[in-house]
Amino acid sequence: MNYRIATSEEFPRLAELRWKFRRESGEEPLMEKADFVSRCTDFLKTASENGFHTFWIAESSDEIVGNLFVHRIDLIPRPCQFQDAFGYVTNNYVIPSHRGRGIGKALLAKVREWATKEDFELLIVYPSERAEALYAREGFESKNDVMEMRLRDF
Repeated sequence: MNYRIATSEEFPRLAELRWKFRRESGEEPLMEKADFVSRCTDFLKTASENGFHTFWIAESSDEIVGNLFVHRIDLIPRPCQFQDAFGYVTNNYVIPSHRGRGIGKALLAKVREWATKEDFELLIVYPSERAEALYAREGFESKNDVMEMRLRDF
């Protein structure tokens, strides 16, 4: 298994995996798959170019079998640390035929190593109930309750 940052040529495949991930969770699409993949690919390209997103992949025999995205959030300067950032971990997905092999865990380890080198203050995640145990085992802790103001349903 190879773990690395995705290239722009792989963004269409990542968009397809995003479609599968969200459909697997029961979301009903508002557009056709081809339109979603095209628009999502454009989003991934722009997000990568602006430097605020990094897309990690797990590949086996040149096939992408898993991914994990990190959104970089730059913090407003503080007197104690003028430049600082943290990472929002999202879209951790492994295709069903490759689950249970430690791929999500290994992706997370690579991201943790990379984020440390990038000098992130921390990583955050809003895991599904199913994924909570994975993140807890890998060192994520529940520290704060999240408050939100919902402006609309999704």
